[in-house]
Amino acid sequence: MEFSELMKERYSVRKFKPDMVPEEKIRQLQEAIYLAPTAENKQPLRVWTIQERERLDKIKEITKYHYNAPLTIAIGYVPEEAWVRPSDQKNHGIVDASIAAAQMWLTAADIGLGAVWVSSFDVNKQKELFPEMEGTELVVLMQVGFIHENAKPAKWHSVKRSWDEIFM
Repeated sequence: MEFSELMKERYSVRKFKPDMVPEEKIRQLQEAIYLAPTAENKQPLRVWTIQERERLDKIKEITKYHYNAPLTIAIGYVPEEAWVRPSDQKNHGIVDASIAAAQMWLTAADIGLGAVWVSSFDVNKQKELFPEMEGTELVVLMQVGFIHENAKPAKWHSVKRSWDEIFM
């Protein structure tokens, strides 16, 4: 699919088939994250690929927005490793993680998977249930899987502000 079409066709998938995502496709998603640019090439990213039932059940404990996806890719960053803008001390780790997540999201659509970005989760519970993530600021729990035949974009998916409101 052409990139311009991919951007138009992609949507936040909230209904997945229960089928496991093949290792080959997971590797493609991981590569998209790995190739993502980071500020000053600091590469502060940390990524967890979660597909084991026990760990997916823990995801359900930290967010109601799991959509029973068979795969969660948790993307975060280590604040001390990220580039910090000198003029205002703005840490760009969240930007780096967001770029990686967006790149992975578009890759998912390109290889026949659906995904939804989830940032609404209980951070304290996440730190308790996933101690291996200590020291990392988690940005997104990307829910990923094959799109269920009854899935459809949310009713607000195509609602956009006017062009003039966005482009000054």
